Amino acid sequence: MKIFRNIASVILPVCVAFASCSDDSDPVMKNDFIKKTVSPAIAGQQLEFAYAMGAVTGTLGTATAQASIAGATGTGFGEYSYYTTRVALVVGETNYNAGNDVPLKTVSQASTSGTVSTATMESRIDKVYTDPSVPYGAGMVDMKAATIRYYYVVPEEAQGKEVSFVFSSKSSAGDEASCSTPAYKVSKMDMKRLIDMSNGGAQYFSIADMTAYTQAEVESGNLSSKIDFAYIYQNGFNGFTYGHVFISPGSDPKYFAQPLIPGGWTKNKTLMEKRVDVRDAQLKGSIPNVFIDDIDFETLDLSAATDFALNFVNDEGAFMKTADGKYLAYVYVNSVNSAGTIRVSIKRYPLN
Repeated sequence: MKIFRNIASVILPVCVAFASCSDDSDPVMKNDFIKKTVSPAIAGQQLEFAYAMGAVTGTLGTATAQASIAGATGTGFGEYSYYTTRVALVVGETNYNAGNDVPLKTVSQASTSGTVSTATMESRIDKVYTDPSVPYGAGMVDMKAATIRYYYVVPEEAQGKEVSFVFSSKSSAGDEASCSTPAYKVSKMDMKRLIDMSNGGAQYFSIADMTAYTQAEVESGNLSSKIDFAYIYQNGFNGFTYGHVFISPGSDPKYFAQPLIPGGWTKNKTLMEKRVDVRDAQLKGSIPNVFIDDIDFETLDLSAATDFALNFVNDEGAFMKTADGKYLAYVYVNSVNSAGTIRVSIKRYPLN
């Protein structure tokens, strides 16, 4: 770990865990990065990088990040660096305990235009961040090193492509350094989270739209050809436990106590396979950091799939294939309610 050896006295806690990647041999300016996001890169989702830089002469001046594909709205540098305090610390009206991450405003101005994001760095910071023994507001010191956050919001036009970044920094003395990332594959998947479905309400789901509709909405919009499954809650039928159920419109109605699909609707026969052991942190919105990625759909075998799936509980789901062969999907059950409601999230993979 050779970055910032000569500036260890200034904000060292902010600048750790980076392997050297500098494209510049200038010994008076160093920089490095780490990609903090471990989940698949999906359109509309955010990739987070920590970019570390340090100057021996002068103070930090500017930082830039150039993406190979322009990011969507929200792409750019954040204003704060973070470090883990080793002692109790009071900053303004906020109390931090040892082990807490403390935000430090290190960017005075940030902007993004096209593929380039720019951050103008603060020249001085409160001394408490380099010497916790002094009270907040007691004095200022020059900022020679910092690790700032760069957020890249994946645009739709990047789906199925690769994206890479060049980070660079410049000190007030004119010293420069730059650092290039590898190319990262952007998923072909789309994702939508926390969709509510209910008996008698929005219980008809379109994988193409990633949306749940009511019967009235389906009929007024002539959408029956887009409905891939219906949701129903029923305790049981003919001696079988049903619970929370996904039913293909093409399923035989004799297996279900309640009529779900009106006679004039398109009867899509959607293949589905229930899974009780598949976790996805993006769909769940929390750990563990296990994810469904493109490869899971590319190798999916639904040869034993049925056209309905029964008795869902929290954290289960089903792989599906639409009748028109356009999409594979994984529908994840975030939560169920015995009153006849379910909340789902979906990852959708195009087949053409």
